[in-house]
Amino acid sequence: MTTVLGLIGSARKWGNSEVLARQALLGAQEAGAETDLLRLTDLHIEPCIGCMRCAIKREPCPLDDDMFTLIDRLRTADAAVLAAPTYILGPPGAVKLILDRMLMMVPYLDELTQQPKPGLALSVSGLRPWRGTALPFLVTFLQGFGFTRVNSLACYTPGPGEVLLDDALMERVHDLGRQLTQEEGSPPTPETNVCPVCHSDFFTLSADRATCPMCGLQARIEHTEDGIRLAFDDSTGYEGHWTPRGMRQFVEEWIIPSGERFLAHRQEIKARRTHLES
Repeated sequence: MTTVLGLIGSARKWGNSEVLARQALLGAQEAGAETDLLRLTDLHIEPCIGCMRCAIKREPCPLDDDMFTLIDRLRTADAAVLAAPTYILGPPGAVKLILDRMLMMVPYLDELTQQPKPGLALSVSGLRPWRGTALPFLVTFLQGFGFTRVNSLACYTPGPGEVLLDDALMERVHDLGRQLTQEEGSPPTPETNVCPVCHSDFFTLSADRATCPMCGLQARIEHTEDGIRLAFDDSTGYEGHWTPRGMRQFVEEWIIPSGERFLAHRQEIKARRTHLES
């Protein structure tokens, strides 16, 4: 039986994030799944100290907190829902603290690439123009933990629990929860000018190209009668920065060599910093 883990990135109980997460889990339950709910704000998560032991040496993180518990919960889940509000144009601190510790998944990369798992990211903001970057960060969170078939939805409602007044939204989230129980298939194509890998709608521009800063996918900038259109490079088989295969490439081609380079120049760096210590 499919097990679906719901994650709430908000400290407000029965706020919009929790309502949406529960609605998606209800859809999964009605499709026959077992479900569980976890508030990220109930976990004790320490800030990353940048020691890189997990990535370079494949050693356990030295921080004594709840990250290993969270990783175990996510590894054993068949699917996941992550719902969180938008705080100052981005994800709340509880989500970002965990994202900063994402390299702890490096020892599990072989395991994560064996079986694609579905995930659902739900962001909440009061107004669409203030949606910021929360949603693609939530998608990245799920991808980094091995949920590579990720769907997403940006939800807009101002007051706590007001999503309950939007029948169409609640029905859609319920249906997205049911879809988490499907063994095959991929998320629907995102709307126009939205990255098909991480669902970001912000890009860096250079000449006639647009690059997604979240996952690195590129698109051609085309001018049509209806305005600007981003024609994305074929994303079939593309590995974003924070998918399991993308993480492996990042570690092997950048992180490990950077560690070796630092060791080679460590004494020179130490000598050059002496004037800053006075």
